[in-house]
Amino acid sequence: MHNINVLYCFDNKFWKLAAVSMRSLLQSKNNDTFISIYCMVPRGTCRAARRKIEAMAAGFPNCQIIWRKISQRENPFKNHSFSRWSPVIFYRLFAHKVFPHLNRILYLDSDTMIFGDLASLYETDLNNCIMGAVIDCAQVDDYNNYMGQTIRKFQEKYIPNGFYINSGVLLLDLTRRAELDTLPLTEIPCEFACPDQDLINMVFAERIKYLSLRYNFTDAASVSKAYDQSDFHNARQNYIIYHFYSCKPFVLPHSQHNLHLQFIRTAAKFGWDDSTFIKDELKYQNKKTNIPGLRLFGTQMRLFGIRMN
Repeated sequence: MHNINVLYCFDNKFWKLAAVSMRSLLQSKNNDTFISIYCMVPRGTCRAARRKIEAMAAGFPNCQIIWRKISQRENPFKNHSFSRWSPVIFYRLFAHKVFPHLNRILYLDSDTMIFGDLASLYETDLNNCIMGAVIDCAQVDDYNNYMGQTIRKFQEKYIPNGFYINSGVLLLDLTRRAELDTLPLTEIPCEFACPDQDLINMVFAERIKYLSLRYNFTDAASVSKAYDQSDFHNARQNYIIYHFYSCKPFVLPHSQHNLHLQFIRTAAKFGWDDSTFIKDELKYQNKKTNIPGLRLFGTQMRLFGIRMN
């Protein structure tokens, strides 16, 4: 029996995506794999999320759900420089404090789908690294691609001898992370495009083992020079984890029609379709107002990043 721990961090905006990802995880695992799914959620996450997820998991053998609500005081990333971002994106960075009894955990973004058993990935030898991750597929060689150039400049400044990784799939050695708890993550000014991902790349760059592209694949227009074309083509045909960071799973281009159908068929098990996710996207959309510094996130109001209601 293989025992693996998997971590999801989400809130009311992303819980349905997380539920679909969890179902794909459980329906793809082998019978001899026991999965413990740890859910780190903020206080105030709707009760329907827990009911739906636990009811879904009850239909699969050899699995359990561990639900952990995170209070604001538990979040070390609550100073002003981080307050304009959702606190949930930083949860994975202090999972070692919330689950000190665990030696290792596999973090998965809510917008992932799993198409195979993850025991081999989970048991990867990290060679004393603090985590394993896949190199990001940003188009750093396209000088007309804004995000690609943002990441290229970041890489040149902070990790000139390495590669920029995507933090949507992280194999975390929590024991090693606890040993390095003195690293000043919360003291770094948050002036990045992708704050959580950039922090991980900046602070842990020399302590990351690069994993196969199959474990965090997205159908990007280009691939990092760290991978050759055979790696890319093999990952495209045989990916284990697909990450929708280049396009939303419910609005995929026609070229990815089969992948879109797989997502919708899995979502349909919960009674959801495309419109369910589109409505949620609009509900929580960041809306600008005519008042400087004031932003609306669904029913939530923030003034210069400070929540007002």
